[in-house]
Amino acid sequence: MTTPACIGRPFAWQEAVLTMAMLFQNFNFVLADNDYELEHKQTLTIKPKDFFIRAILRDGLDPTKLEHRLAGTELSLTKTRSGQENGVQKQEGKHEGQSRPMTILYGSNSGTCESMAQRLAFDARSHGYQVSTLDCMDAAMEKLPSEEPIVIITASYEGQPPDNAAHFVSWIESIKDKAALRGSSYAVFGCGHHDWSQTFHRIPKLVDAKLEELGATRLAEMGLANAAGEDMFVSFEAWEDDILWPALDKLQTSTVADGSQKAEFAPLKVHVSNTRPSILRQNVEDGQVVATKLLTAEGEPVKKHVEIRLPPGTTYRPGDYLAVLPINPKETVQRAMRQFGLPWDANIRIEGTGIRLPTNELVSASSILSDYVELGQPATKRNILALLDRTESEDGRKALKHLATDGYDAEVLAKRVTILDLLETYPSDLPMGQFLAMLPPMRIRQYSISSSPLEDRSVASVTFSLVSGGTKGAKSGHGNHIGVASSYLNSLEVGDRLRVSVRMSHAAFHLPSTPEKTPLILISAGTGIAPFRSFVQERAVMIKSGRKLAPAVLYHGCREPGKDDLYASEFNEWEDAGVVTVKRAFSRTPKKSGGCKYVQDALWADRQRFHDLWRRGAQLYICGSRQVSKEVEKVAKSIQQEAAKLNGEDLSDEDAKKWWDELRNVRYATDVFD
Repeated sequence: MTTPACIGRPFAWQEAVLTMAMLFQNFNFVLADNDYELEHKQTLTIKPKDFFIRAILRDGLDPTKLEHRLAGTELSLTKTRSGQENGVQKQEGKHEGQSRPMTILYGSNSGTCESMAQRLAFDARSHGYQVSTLDCMDAAMEKLPSEEPIVIITASYEGQPPDNAAHFVSWIESIKDKAALRGSSYAVFGCGHHDWSQTFHRIPKLVDAKLEELGATRLAEMGLANAAGEDMFVSFEAWEDDILWPALDKLQTSTVADGSQKAEFAPLKVHVSNTRPSILRQNVEDGQVVATKLLTAEGEPVKKHVEIRLPPGTTYRPGDYLAVLPINPKETVQRAMRQFGLPWDANIRIEGTGIRLPTNELVSASSILSDYVELGQPATKRNILALLDRTESEDGRKALKHLATDGYDAEVLAKRVTILDLLETYPSDLPMGQFLAMLPPMRIRQYSISSSPLEDRSVASVTFSLVSGGTKGAKSGHGNHIGVASSYLNSLEVGDRLRVSVRMSHAAFHLPSTPEKTPLILISAGTGIAPFRSFVQERAVMIKSGRKLAPAVLYHGCREPGKDDLYASEFNEWEDAGVVTVKRAFSRTPKKSGGCKYVQDALWADRQRFHDLWRRGAQLYICGSRQVSKEVEKVAKSIQQEAAKLNGEDLSDEDAKKWWDELRNVRYATDVFD
């Protein structure tokens, strides 16, 4: 006697096999989140939790062609240039018949390269190009076009491609046919930071060289931006104007009559209305402030602690970031409203394409200026030249010409002079549409999470310094520079809602998987203590539950006890409980910290402990400014050289540097900011 079974089961299996075959025949599948780690959830069945994939059409298909393929019918080969094609976002425009198509691809984690791609797409129209494709590099895997120029904008992350470019890079590295991309033409722009000297610009250089190796034609010399020494948007704009567009102009005749380069913008027509709807369209989820606390004494630069209840289902680990989508300071928005003569409740309608603004609908002017554009972005040279064309005063024109040339670095970049600052100083008839077109879209800001999910997994805290007024790095050409995200967080009160998401930090900047065996050496200055509060809070919960952990020591630099010694009482309690040993350096009162003025001095003074923990396999973490990271590196190499000397060995400066570089993200990890 056989076990009863559903007679429809074999048919269901057959349908499942056919469905899977059709899916894999017509789509490439990639992870929506390359950092996803498998978790299970169980209802009626066991399934992956929060596991999402992205489906990208294969073989030059678009949705219409796919429909006809599945139906077994023929379709005209006419290629549509709008909407979605091959799973890649297409850009619409009025002048497709008169313009040459262009593909723009980006590899971006933080959004900088994506913003540059958006800017390039917007500029393309004034140079006679219609952007047919604007998407991440992974979306173009296995289907690079051959009949239009391709511009690729990408960054490197410690020598690795951005999350949305990893499959593309792997694809071009795996191609064996040296003529596979013959017929394609391209240009590459790369972003990076020279502190990562061994992998500086590795990915853009690899893409540029590999495409040429595979038969593609390089249209323009590769452009490179260094975040450490310049504003990357300025570098990108200079590459556009001086290298990319002149090279592309050789492919068509849409050049300026007199041969000069002028700042031109696609038209944005603005219609003003006096009603006041409130519109927020941002792709992040709602969090809610549950607590705020001032961490510094009166008269000291403001540093605050804010606790945020996370969106349902959000998880994080110590070391991760909380991404915050801010709004511009109210004072700055009011200045812009006054500049264009708008009442606070005015609505505007924007008409145009190719820029990240709500179009063809009435939107509050204050919402556009608050939520969608970076009012605090330093003006670029192209911005200044555009203002010059709109300025009637001869004195103003001379001053702007100076700022766009010889005076740019010292008087604009160094002082963070914005377009709005210049408009107030040198009045012009610049239309609001052109003003909006000049501004980059609003970007998220990332803050190290300063709490442990073991304490409360639904809440994450951030620790930040208010950038305002006379704060170091807060210079401005018009009054005081106000930090966009820090002023926004500072304005929040308990109960307020904000748009947030959790972003994973580098894999090396997490607690070791064997806390019982691996000692920790934590080094911070100022608000750089944030991730280490998360680390130590996590250890405190572990120890309270009965686990015996390897030792941990925190070296922390601040100005003065009782003034800006962040979380001092908490760390004192944790030290008494054996969770961590704390060594402080007070820059104003070094006598109170054993003569140690800066955190690197405290590290050197306690070098025997450092060396002992290091020999036991300790993991080292550094969080603070780039200068702090460099000073700690010097001390760490000196400690290693001293230890070698005591063993009768000679460790040269070059060998010490090699020793340090080889241990990055193996024995030590950094999270630096300025």
